[in-house]
Amino acid sequence: MRIVIAGGQTKADFLIGMFKKNHHKLVVINDTPSYAEYLVQKHKIDVIVNDATSKAALADAGIENFDVLVALLPSDADNLAVCQLAKNVFHVKKTVAAVSDPKNVSYFKLLGIDSAISATYLIAKQIEKASVLESAAHSIVTEFDSLAITTMSVQENSLFNGMSLKDIALPEGISIGAIMRKEEVIVPKGNTVLQTDDRVLIISNSQRQEEAIRLFNQIISN
Repeated sequence: MRIVIAGGQTKADFLIGMFKKNHHKLVVINDTPSYAEYLVQKHKIDVIVNDATSKAALADAGIENFDVLVALLPSDADNLAVCQLAKNVFHVKKTVAAVSDPKNVSYFKLLGIDSAISATYLIAKQIEKASVLESAAHSIVTEFDSLAITTMSVQENSLFNGMSLKDIALPEGISIGAIMRKEEVIVPKGNTVLQTDDRVLIISNSQRQEEAIRLFNQIISN
C-alpha cells in the first residue's frame, strides 16, 4: 500500500516501524524538525518537514490517489482538516485520524473520515487501573475494515506474564501474530513464554478488538 503518515511522534515512530516491515510505500510529513531528523536516522527514510494541514504541503508530498492517510497531529481539528483535504482534494482512498477526545469519534465518522481511533474510546469501559494508559494499546487500521491489529504490552502483573501460548485459551477470531521482545521479532509457537515488556501483536476481527484488549489487560488479583 501507499501510506501517508502526517504528524505525530511516538505513534508515528511506531507506525513507521510496523509499515516498513511490511514493505509499504511511505510518505512521512512532520512539522517538528528535530523529531523529523530522529525518524530519518532511526528508520532510514525521507521525512518531509512541513505543516500537513497545508494543501500546498500535501500537494508537494505527491499523495494523489494514495491508499491510506493516517493523521496523528495533537489537535483533533487539525487531524480532521488533514483527512478531509486528503480525501476530497487528493482522492486518498482511506483516511484514519487519531482522536484525543473520545466524543469526537462519532462526529469524525459523520464528517466522512473512514476511521477515527481513540485508545480512550476503545478501552475506557474495560479498564479501571490508572496505570494502563494510551500507550498500552496501539490500533493499526488496515485496508480491510473487518481486520484489527493491536499491540499490547505485557505488564509485570499481567495475567499472561510467564505463561506459554499453548496455555492461553484465546476465543475464536482472536490470535497472536507476533511477539516483539526488545529488538527481536518472535514468531509465536505453542511453547513461547510471554515475558514482562513483550509487545504482543494481536490479530482479530474489528468486532472483537475490544474483547482482545480486555483479555490482555487482565491482571493477577492480589
